[in-house]
Amino acid sequence: MGFSFLRSILILSLFFKPLACQQPNTDGFFISEFLKNTGLTSSPPYNSSASVCSWQGVFCDAKKEHVVEFLASGLGLSGSIPDTTIGKLSKLQTLDLSNNKITSLPSDLWSLGTLKVLNLSSNQISGPLPNNIGNFGALETIDLSSNNFSGEIPAAISSLGGLRVLKLDRNGFEGSIPSGILSCQSLYFIDLSMNKLDGSLPDGFGAAFPKLKTLNLAGNGIQGRDSDFSLMKSITSLNISGNSFQGSVMGVFQELVEVMDLSKNQFQGHISQVHFNSTYNWSRLVYLDLSENQLSGEIFQDFSQAPNLKYLNLAFNRFTKEEFPRIDMLSELEYLNLSKTSLTGHIPSEIAQLSSLHTLDLSQNHLSGQIPLLTIKNLQVLDVSHNNLSGEIPVSLLQKLPRMESYNFSYNNLTLCSTEFSRETFQTHFHGSLDSCPIAANPGLFKRKVTNHKGLKLALGLALSLVFLLAGLLFLTFGCRRKPKMWEVKQTSYKEEQNISGPFSFHTDSTTWVADVKQANSVPVVIFEKPLLNITFADLLSATSNFDRGTLLAEGKFGPVYRGFLPGGIHVAVKVLVHGSTLTDQEAARELECLGRIKHPNLVPLTGYCLAGDQRIAIYDYMENGNLQNLLHDLPLGIQITEDWGRETWEEDDNNGIQNVGSEG
Repeated sequence: MGFSFLRSILILSLFFKPLACQQPNTDGFFISEFLKNTGLTSSPPYNSSASVCSWQGVFCDAKKEHVVEFLASGLGLSGSIPDTTIGKLSKLQTLDLSNNKITSLPSDLWSLGTLKVLNLSSNQISGPLPNNIGNFGALETIDLSSNNFSGEIPAAISSLGGLRVLKLDRNGFEGSIPSGILSCQSLYFIDLSMNKLDGSLPDGFGAAFPKLKTLNLAGNGIQGRDSDFSLMKSITSLNISGNSFQGSVMGVFQELVEVMDLSKNQFQGHISQVHFNSTYNWSRLVYLDLSENQLSGEIFQDFSQAPNLKYLNLAFNRFTKEEFPRIDMLSELEYLNLSKTSLTGHIPSEIAQLSSLHTLDLSQNHLSGQIPLLTIKNLQVLDVSHNNLSGEIPVSLLQKLPRMESYNFSYNNLTLCSTEFSRETFQTHFHGSLDSCPIAANPGLFKRKVTNHKGLKLALGLALSLVFLLAGLLFLTFGCRRKPKMWEVKQTSYKEEQNISGPFSFHTDSTTWVADVKQANSVPVVIFEKPLLNITFADLLSATSNFDRGTLLAEGKFGPVYRGFLPGGIHVAVKVLVHGSTLTDQEAARELECLGRIKHPNLVPLTGYCLAGDQRIAIYDYMENGNLQNLLHDLPLGIQITEDWGRETWEEDDNNGIQNVGSEG
């Protein structure tokens, strides 16, 4: 037992042999000390019994005496780097410690005069960048991006005459770009984006870098004009978005540019200043973003000279109203954003030819007509909200929506009756489309037990209601203003009514069926014109005092009518349709949706409905002087209504507006 324990200790001690057993004051010792102090105490790739030059990510000179390249990216290193570790690698030319959790740098790091490449990106290093950076006289590439550096960019950067790549993006650098950067004339890549820089560009900035290919100043507060970039003859990628640059957008375009992002600035002038008849070679252009500026005039109408364009964003400018531009020749286009560009007319069907299109945003325009067949396999983002589009959404597009990343059809006049979408989807992506079928048309939202009977009874009852309404209109149109003789109508006895209608009559207690409706707060009430109102069956119960006789207005062949106030002060008449209980939820919703679409000044519109358990409830605007049936017939069995039900016409007087409760029948 004791021997086995000692043997285990011996094996573990050999396996986890300390890295620090390298010879003191050697490059191997300095690296092992660095790894030990930053959390990597032992690891097979760093076998201390072997030469440091054989370790992973370590490269030595020809004589195997000195480390010239140390790559330790993504090793989980953390904390502060102490002195007398990597700062003692006197021949080091490349140091890559990116993608770790290092928080501070050693003071002797800045003495590495032979360093050519320094990559400390994606760490947690904070504090100012010291002027000692000027000691890196041989430095060609420095990447300090995605850290927490603060303060100003040191003026000592002027000492880095051989610098070719400068990446200080995604930090907290403040103040102006130092004029010393103009001494770094070998720069071909500059990224100072996503900092807190302000002020103006140094004088002569545009002409200082004859080899500059990429310039990214995005996400700062820098001020300047188009002339600051007019002499950048070698530039191929320019991103100055999110600053305060002004002037003519045309002055920024250079002959070799392929990527151009001028968005979120203050460029002005007519868009005709940028047209495809200029000297610029538009065939090079791959990425163009001019969004959120102050451009005016006509929008581009012909993109035939930019066949390689993959990204186009002209959104949120001040263009004049124009029809949709010709874009069918942009076969490589992947992203198109023309939102709020004053587009009019129809969406062209040719847009379906853009087989590579991933994102299409046409929101906040004046587009009309139907949505074309967008049979684009790669389409993942679609926004056509805030337009005047009408008609049905193509079935092929509806089938594709569940597989898309994002879509929005809100605030149009589109027609949509689908059972495939949730309540949240309708409220978020179809909000404000008043002709769309409300969310209750989806039976999956309610999950109630239904029967398989057809909707003949409800359809018959609703049809008879319409007949009564139309008959009343004819009577009022052709009748004289003398008071007509009341029509004789045979009333069905309450005994017969009870046999026909089920539980609803003055002889039955509504609490019987109300008690069968479980979780009244979870049963929605649909109000057509206010789809976002969160009204439930519980609100109907409260409005009608649990359908108490005290709120009863009348009762007919197709159910009783109650009076009440819904949340928001909506005064309604609530009719319980006793012949609708055999319908499925979807069938009942469809019938009620159809009635809800009928609009006429002389007809009381169906305001909404509720499917509560097996009951179907129609909701009308409350009309104060009875209903049309009671104007055409006697009141049912002597029911006393305090309002005047005996007026000769439907014209309003000064004291009491004449309206109806809803069609009776």
